[in-house]
Amino acid sequence: MQINGYQQIQSMATSTSAPATEAVKTNPGVAAEPGVQVNISAQAMQIAQLDNSSIKNTESQIQAVPLPEQPDTPLTGEKLQQYAQFKKAQVQYQVHADMANMMTGNGGTMSAPTAYYLSNNEDARETVLQQQAMQQQAQNMQLYQDTTRSIDDQYDD
Repeated sequence: MQINGYQQIQSMATSTSAPATEAVKTNPGVAAEPGVQVNISAQAMQIAQLDNSSIKNTESQIQAVPLPEQPDTPLTGEKLQQYAQFKKAQVQYQVHADMANMMTGNGGTMSAPTAYYLSNNEDARETVLQQQAMQQQAQNMQLYQDTTRSIDDQYDD
């Protein structure tokens, strides 16, 4: 078995193939690879020229959009105080909502403001921990009841 190199195979392919019937047209902007020939029909050349001319026309028609300017009046004075009060109310609402969710057993996570509040408030942290311990005890008792019920049902049959 003989292994031929790439150049040997290329020379074999060009020597045994029939000569091309159309003239080879190349795109002047693209560097051609040695040994590679591409035949393009006249219709394909027309389409390529139309596409190139339409791209050039659309580039000249596109206009730059000006960037928006910075606001003239940033938050100062009374507006700044209103904004600070609004943000404070949002954080307080988030803390209260998280606390309510923890007390009812619906919340599996807490937000950063709630964690900060609990880290700085001993009474709130103690209440949350007691509530979570009670919820855990209730879940354990429910699991125990379900387990003993299923065991009793197996032996009653």
